[in-house]
Amino acid sequence: MKQLQLVQEGILYRNPNPGHRAVCAYIPNAVVLSETELLCFYRVGQAFYSLDGKIAKLRSNDGGATWREEGLVWDPGNDDASFTYTAPHATRLRDGRLLLIASRYLATEDNLPRFNPVTGGMKPFEIVLFKSEDRGHHWSPPQVLNLGSQVIDPPSSIIELNDGCWFLACETWKMWDDPSLLHLKGAAVFSTDHGKTWGAPVDFPSASDPHRMFSHSRYARMLDGRVCALQWTQSIGGQENYDLHFVVSDTTGRKWSQPQPTGISAQTSWVADMGQGVLAATFTDRNRQNPGIAVALSVDEGKSWDLDNQVMVWDAVGQEYLGIVHKPSYPASHDNIAFGKPNTVRLPSGEVLSSWWCTQACVTYIRYARLAIV
Repeated sequence: MKQLQLVQEGILYRNPNPGHRAVCAYIPNAVVLSETELLCFYRVGQAFYSLDGKIAKLRSNDGGATWREEGLVWDPGNDDASFTYTAPHATRLRDGRLLLIASRYLATEDNLPRFNPVTGGMKPFEIVLFKSEDRGHHWSPPQVLNLGSQVIDPPSSIIELNDGCWFLACETWKMWDDPSLLHLKGAAVFSTDHGKTWGAPVDFPSASDPHRMFSHSRYARMLDGRVCALQWTQSIGGQENYDLHFVVSDTTGRKWSQPQPTGISAQTSWVADMGQGVLAATFTDRNRQNPGIAVALSVDEGKSWDLDNQVMVWDAVGQEYLGIVHKPSYPASHDNIAFGKPNTVRLPSGEVLSSWWCTQACVTYIRYARLAIV
């Protein structure tokens, strides 16, 4: 039986002087460049929804053992308007070029709060694309992606399919004034001209489920070119949580399996294909007795998961929420979570690299763990 073994854990970025300035780090997203070189992107700002959000990066030249800061991907001071950035998701193309998508919102006080406290609807925002041709040292200015008039959130990276087409998964959120129940729906858009234009969305099978919604799905390219994801599964409206569901596509990204339950009680997660039928998943669980972030393996391409031997990489007992004892209902719950959105990457060594954001001693920062499969 294959099992996970913790090799190393540590801090990716933490405010070095919290007594003098408020700097929080969120949503790390790593990409492998070579046998030894990796980049990790993250949001830095005063708070999760603060108006000073920027995308910064770290680089490792020793396979993820150590990391160094490399500044910003883009200085928002160069924008024509005032924007705050968040949610970086990176891709390495087969020719070595790098892509980075991110979300940006107008950085004005009247653009807060991000979610309507009455309806739970979201304010509109833009999805932007950055490109690098020199291993992430320099980046193009942000290119706004035209993905339609709805509030669309891409929960993960652009994926280059076997035929060279670009795949981008999207989730449709409620508009600001929409009074209906929250019902997030997933779809994919495709580009055949390197991101200049995107076709009409192709709904995933889960979008037609009349009772459940599948969201916060971090889509990952499998080693053979298929795409898979673990999905946070809830009742429509979000009042009831179910275990994570697993979906997988063909190599075109257009034909999908129906979501299948995994037995994993969790919310946000990320899966990576480790080869020979083995998948590794890092997931967030705020509902169990011992909340935190854990990593588990499947040896049959997601059909079953070894939860008896899962590895807890972040123990969040007593550190689940910011300033409160119990989580409020949606959408206020977004304002009080103290850890989340893990990322999972397969390293060339065959190890698993998991990363996440968390809060400890009033400082929100980003951590990582490297795990071997033994």
